[in-house]
Amino acid sequence: MKKNIHNFKVLKVVELSLFVVLEIIFLVILLANKTISSSIFVDRSLFRLCSIMYITVLVSLGFLIYDFYKLRELKIQSHELENLAYLDAKTGIPNRTSCSLLFENYKTVESMHGIGCVVTKITNIRDINRINGKAFGDRVIRDFSRLFENTAKDYGFVGRNGGNEFITVIEGCDESRLRTYFDLLQRSLAEYNRGNESSPIEIRSEYSLFDKEPTETFSELVSKVYSKFN
Repeated sequence: MKKNIHNFKVLKVVELSLFVVLEIIFLVILLANKTISSSIFVDRSLFRLCSIMYITVLVSLGFLIYDFYKLRELKIQSHELENLAYLDAKTGIPNRTSCSLLFENYKTVESMHGIGCVVTKITNIRDINRINGKAFGDRVIRDFSRLFENTAKDYGFVGRNGGNEFITVIEGCDESRLRTYFDLLQRSLAEYNRGNESSPIEIRSEYSLFDKEPTETFSELVSKVYSKFN
């Protein structure tokens, strides 16, 4: 869709450019030729012809303006469709599809050096749903998603990998950087729980550092993190 929108935009820009050039040429000829310009108001046929031409010009310009307006709408719709495809509908953060696309960036062993992968789960979401209802549980997931994204966005990619599972991919990662990240996440969560003592969020995080636990593929690295929850 992006390619079609780009092609449509190029077409309309070319059309507008030709329109402006032809209009300038016409005006130059008209103003330069005193005989024609003076005859317009004398010769009724010529006057009608010029009037029809200018009406046509104005209508064409109107259609061009409308086309650019529709182009803007298409770009907005395209952006919204992208959000639907790559952002989680419930939380607004990158979804499983975005996570999968990110994994494609690490196709070689060399590209995975310095990579840290963290999986964080809300461990008490079932209890929250059971006690307070599914709608309340969904709100808790949204709240945590905002907290999680605000905390982790400066460290790397953050996304919801489905259900109560969230993933962080950190480049240039080591144990020290992970400790700083975990400390910040726990402080943010503690602050949230102080304001929600009746339904605090409990989490568990596991991680793998490629440089310490090398794998052949990035998917294997992610699987290794998940295996630590067992």
